[in-house]
Amino acid sequence: MGRKSSKGSSVNLDSFLDIMTCLVGVLVLIIILTGLDAAQIQVLIPTPMEFDTHKRPIFIEARNNQLFRIPVEDLQRQVDAAVRNISRDAAGSGVERLMGLMQELDIRTDQHQVDLTYFMVGQFGVVPIEGASGYELRNWREETSRDWFGSILSNLNPEEEFLAFLVRDDSFEVFKIARHLAWVSNVAVAYDLLSMRETMRFGMLGQRMRPQ
Repeated sequence: MGRKSSKGSSVNLDSFLDIMTCLVGVLVLIIILTGLDAAQIQVLIPTPMEFDTHKRPIFIEARNNQLFRIPVEDLQRQVDAAVRNISRDAAGSGVERLMGLMQELDIRTDQHQVDLTYFMVGQFGVVPIEGASGYELRNWREETSRDWFGSILSNLNPEEEFLAFLVRDDSFEVFKIARHLAWVSNVAVAYDLLSMRETMRFGMLGQRMRPQ
């Protein structure tokens, strides 16, 4: 009598293959979506760290997408002279009278006004004058040394001065154009971001920031 051949029970792999096919499809979909997201990412160049310098800052405010030069040194001289006069007038009268006289001061330019609220902490503030018009810098390719910002760059000594921008949160675009022009001219740049209503505060020596 012949021997009967034994057959092992067969395993059905159809379900396993279906699961693997689904997993591969999901992985391919994830790879495609990741590639699309990566293609839309903008590469940001970090701002260099600040460093100490002997250079003198030239302050420019960016607001309403316009540029305004802040004559900090001139305002500082006016503040110093006014404070000396007030100190003599208020001698022996106390801090309250001194602060009252300071609030009556009116030191201003066509575009900015001094705020002496911070004088007791060794600072003075500068606030924008409502309705003042600044310089509209629209295209860096068209700016020449005869234009407002171009003349500032052409008259600036890169070895002794740098540009210090105070940028309101509605004016980053005009700041980027101005910064590009400064970098092309090998001028060091520093900047500080401010809200629309924030007071610009300076030390009594006119210092605020260092170049980057």
